[in-house]
Amino acid sequence: MYPGNEHTERMETMKKFLTILIALTLGLTLLVPALAEQTTELTFLRIGNDEAERAYWQWTIEAFQKENPGIVIQYDEAAIGEPMETKLNTLFASGTGPDLIGHGILSVAQRVSLGHYQPVDAYFDTWEGKDDIMPAVLANGTYEGKVYGLAYSVTPYVFAYRIDLLEEAGIAVPTTWDELAMAARALTEKDDAGAVTFSGFCFPQTGGNLVELDVFVYGNGGSYLSADSEPTFEGNEQIAGALAFLQGLLPDVNMIYSNNEVNPFVAGKAAMTLINNAALTTMITNPEYEGKVGLALPPNNGTMASFCGCNMLFIGRDCQNPEAAFKFISFALGQESALKRAEMVRIPVTRKSLAEQYATMDQWNAARVACVEYGTGMPRVTWSTGFQQVRNALSQSVLFGDVAIDEALSQAQKDIAFRMEQ
Repeated sequence: MYPGNEHTERMETMKKFLTILIALTLGLTLLVPALAEQTTELTFLRIGNDEAERAYWQWTIEAFQKENPGIVIQYDEAAIGEPMETKLNTLFASGTGPDLIGHGILSVAQRVSLGHYQPVDAYFDTWEGKDDIMPAVLANGTYEGKVYGLAYSVTPYVFAYRIDLLEEAGIAVPTTWDELAMAARALTEKDDAGAVTFSGFCFPQTGGNLVELDVFVYGNGGSYLSADSEPTFEGNEQIAGALAFLQGLLPDVNMIYSNNEVNPFVAGKAAMTLINNAALTTMITNPEYEGKVGLALPPNNGTMASFCGCNMLFIGRDCQNPEAAFKFISFALGQESALKRAEMVRIPVTRKSLAEQYATMDQWNAARVACVEYGTGMPRVTWSTGFQQVRNALSQSVLFGDVAIDEALSQAQKDIAFRMEQ
């Protein structure tokens, strides 16, 4: 081989080597950012389709993703009731259940029993907010000793009253049943035929979920469940006492309505009522009632209590990255997010450390927080839907029918036993 040819061959080999080296370098240069940009995608399905909630979750997701660029939240929602249940059932049936689920108390026992929710104790036990959640709120997402859901939204029932009417009559805000009865009778107006034209205290006859009765049962130190979560209607003195009190009061002061409709109090036709805090917004913001509406913990018969609904965040069965999912939950329930939610959605806080700051945001927020702190939600049992139907029938048959209390409680016990067997 001639020396010139040998030199040329070495040069060609070097060129090939450099080409390969450049290609490898370029490949690594492109690969490193690609690896860095890999993200964890989490699907999130929330119950409800109201605009205020949607806006809040958009803010929360954007803020979370900015702080955690490696996690992407794919948000979706479904209307309350059948649309939400159908969507969840379809997704779980196909093995593509949401990573994160925003749902209510009634879902807890049922979906845990179906294996649709993962317990979060392993993450919750080391979370900084673990001891800051109000115990009554934490209980809503706890089932059979394990934590499954953490509340992001609470809907307490508050005792609403007309400040101006009580002051004109020289009556203090009622805190006991006896005081409530006295004030209600004093403020009720009737026509010549004896029909109530202005209610001193209004209480619904019908509705989808007559939790107003629960407020009185809990305020009488009662419960619908035994210590082992069995139904206790028959012979329950606390439930009987609540029914007896209302049975003796309502015919004299009430204006019958459905809690699916506008409460007479909001319509300016009642002096006092029990009402979902959110349902008062239109009245409180109405200039006609400025300074005339007050809120308080419901009057009781020895036990401070109210009803408080609750929507919670759960981690779904099919979630492959529960650690990332809980990271989102902890962000959504963090102090900044909780206060932002109170501002945007006007929902009470659930963290004890924020109660004082929340109270400074509105003169009635302390009352709202009290109704959350002393609030009890729907029973966390697999037969909760049946309970709702039985309790409604009990309220209607005694308070607006002619069935004796003992007989109605006995029938309720039989009815719930039948539904539990289905």
